[in-house]
Amino acid sequence: MKDFITIFLVFSASAFLTISGIAQPIGFYNGTEGKAGDALKQVLHAKINNHVDFSYNQAKYLINYSDADPENPANVILFYSQLSRDASLYGSVAGTINREHVWAKSHGNFAGIRPMDGDALNLRPADAIVNMNRGNLDFDNVKPNGTQDAIAIDCWYNLSAYEPGPLSKGQVARILFYMATRYEGTDGEIDLELVPKTKNYPEAKFGNLTTLLEWNRQYPPSAMERQRNERIFRIQQNRNPFVDHPEFADYIWANKTPTDIEFGNFNMTPEFPLPDDAVTISLTIKNTTDLSDVSIFWGNAFDSETHQVKMQKSGDNYSANLSLSEYMAGDMIYFKVKTTNSTNKELNFRANYLLPKKILSNQLVSINEVQGTGSSSPLVNQKVTISGRVTANFDNSFYIQTGNGKRSGVNIYNTLFTGKTGDSLVISGVPAEYNDLTEITNISNVYNFRSNKITEPVVLTASQINEDYEGMLVQINNVTFDKPGSVIQEQNMSYKATDNTGSVVVYINKYSRLVNKSFPVSATNLVGIVSQYLGTYQILPRDITDFKNYTSAPNLALNEKQNIVVFPNPATGTLNIKTDKTIYSTKILNPMGQVVKFVRSKNKQIPIQNLVPGIYVVEVLFSDKTTGIAKFVKLNQAN
Repeated sequence: MKDFITIFLVFSASAFLTISGIAQPIGFYNGTEGKAGDALKQVLHAKINNHVDFSYNQAKYLINYSDADPENPANVILFYSQLSRDASLYGSVAGTINREHVWAKSHGNFAGIRPMDGDALNLRPADAIVNMNRGNLDFDNVKPNGTQDAIAIDCWYNLSAYEPGPLSKGQVARILFYMATRYEGTDGEIDLELVPKTKNYPEAKFGNLTTLLEWNRQYPPSAMERQRNERIFRIQQNRNPFVDHPEFADYIWANKTPTDIEFGNFNMTPEFPLPDDAVTISLTIKNTTDLSDVSIFWGNAFDSETHQVKMQKSGDNYSANLSLSEYMAGDMIYFKVKTTNSTNKELNFRANYLLPKKILSNQLVSINEVQGTGSSSPLVNQKVTISGRVTANFDNSFYIQTGNGKRSGVNIYNTLFTGKTGDSLVISGVPAEYNDLTEITNISNVYNFRSNKITEPVVLTASQINEDYEGMLVQINNVTFDKPGSVIQEQNMSYKATDNTGSVVVYINKYSRLVNKSFPVSATNLVGIVSQYLGTYQILPRDITDFKNYTSAPNLALNEKQNIVVFPNPATGTLNIKTDKTIYSTKILNPMGQVVKFVRSKNKQIPIQNLVPGIYVVEVLFSDKTTGIAKFVKLNQAN
């Protein structure tokens, strides 16, 4: 059984569209300048949190791509041993591959907990026997007082720790720095911490921090490690900051503070230039008065100096106009800003950009055209380019959608490249029918415009689910499940949800985010994607937040104990939520307790212009799993 996603297109001013993937945004590290300690760690956490997550099973396809052997892409380079091995040989015996959790999952016991268990930035392909030797040991210097690994001969271990070889030491350190920064105990995840000791099992701690900091300094990132970071970013849409900036580790854990000049506000205009567009790069440089030269270099290799332009100064602001016309779609362009002070000391700041493919806007095909008017696509086996907004991510597939009109959603199948829910994508592929489900296969291009505007579900009844809504995000109110309160097992299963008009099949895959969660025991508003299998329509819920508690009538007599404030109240076009907490999702209920609007976003501004005038309740779910509630009045726009 297959799963899906949805997207929406962004037009450029020149009436061209672009396709190809996603790269580190210019300015990804804006906001880190001058920071150290916990302040820097929290800024980085916010940048790499909430990535696109996959199951542990699916993660092997990510690392087969990220760790591919440059000389033979069908092989992977094994971590620790550095051997090249056929990427299909996963197993548990000699000569096979394991997915090695560098931060062992037993340190905190996050086996099966998404996204921790399947985070590709923590997973490396490793020889099964080497993986067994390493086990869940901490990392530290061991040689020569231990046992030499018979396969990974540069590695040593004892009862307390594992010492990787010189090609892996720096990578180990930076992976553990990433894990301790990415996972801070929010959103049901475990708080991971680094400590200056070993023998930390089973605590959610890893060491030896002192040694890891030394390895990070002694063994800087290689070209292979930087490429791996880029490849995982294109899929998970987060990256390891310590590969880009190894010095961040000392700022956070070694009590060092940045004393050199501060680079900030790094921007590129336009945000998604084509090869023939004029490009302006700008940034600010502070904490210095004696720079003799600031130039920007660029080319198609890391630290390339193929092209150079001196940047123009205006106060602390520097800018330069440059051309990318020598490069083609799919090229990665590397930028380096180099500064020189009066003592000839050089400091660099780097970024990169993946050039998209240019497509005439009249070459786009709408999702509606792909779906057609019948039960199967009229464009089967024809190459098309479509656009839409991501509505759901599943292993090996996702869904995109354009608006809430009929036949505006479709499944994208068998590509690693996707987007976060709400991202705008442009995709080239071939429509096909899989057991009555229309999908786009043979994906040749994906480009992500990262607009992050959530598509709201279409509210339907169970009896209204039909071909018109295949591939779309929908909501069915006031349903009950055939197995209320039961725990969802790790297997492919179909369940039944029933409202007052009939029943609909709810399909949950064995790798779903819902595994080990429980069905509601009372009436629920069900959200999910409409799929189809051999003539049977199915709802595919994305995660536990798609089971929304339904109440016959909310308590509108709220008092001073409410823990959120909304304004203006009464409101017309936009409702603002005042809170210091991080919002996970927001729903608005009418006086009958029906959810009339649901937004899965951190946004504190909720558009309400489409609500009919009346009294409503806004209910907010925070990232710490607490809720806030408030009453408000919606007025006509003219009032």
